[in-house]
Amino acid sequence: MALIKAEGIDKVTIRKIASAAEANVALVNYYFGSKEKLISETLKLQLASFQEAFSIFDEIGLPPLERLKRFLLAYTSSLQEHPELIKRVLGQERMFESQLEYASFLKSQGFDKLGAALTEIIGPSSREKLLLVTQQLFAAILSPIVKASFSNEHKSMQGEGFVITASVEEQIDLFLDHYFYKYTAH
Repeated sequence: MALIKAEGIDKVTIRKIASAAEANVALVNYYFGSKEKLISETLKLQLASFQEAFSIFDEIGLPPLERLKRFLLAYTSSLQEHPELIKRVLGQERMFESQLEYASFLKSQGFDKLGAALTEIIGPSSREKLLLVTQQLFAAILSPIVKASFSNEHKSMQGEGFVITASVEEQIDLFLDHYFYKYTAH
C-alpha cells in the first residue's frame, strides 16, 4: 500500500511490488494474475475501513446523532489514512473491481443505514430530502479533508483560500450542532 501511495497506481509495477514485498515476481503474477487484480485486492483492504464505518449505525443503543458523529469520525479517519482513494474517485480514473464492489455496498446497505439514522434525527422525509441532507453532510465534513489531500500534494496551493485549524471532530461537532439544531433543541 505504501508503494501505491508513494508512486501512484499507474506508475507502480509488479516488479516494484514484488521487490517491496521481498517476493518473487513470478509468484506474485501467479497468485494475483495481473497488476490490476493485485491493486484491486489492495484497494479492497483499504475500502474495508470505509465499510466498517457504516457498522456504527448498527449500534442502536446510541442516540442517532451520536451514531452519525461516530460514523463521520470513522469515515474521515479512513479518508485521511487513504487520501489516494479520494483522488481516484474525484479524478474519475478507471475503476477497479474492488471499487465497484464498494459502490455496490454503498447502494445496497451503506446509504440505507445513513438514511435510517438521518430519518431518526429529522423525522420521516422524502428520499430527495434525505439525499440532499446526505450531500450537504458529506460536502461540509469531507470538503476540508479533500482540500487538504490535494494541497498536501501541491504545496503551492496551500497559500490560497483559507486554512482550517479546527480538528475534524470540532468541525463535525460544529456542523451537527448547527445543521441539526432544530431537530434536537428542546
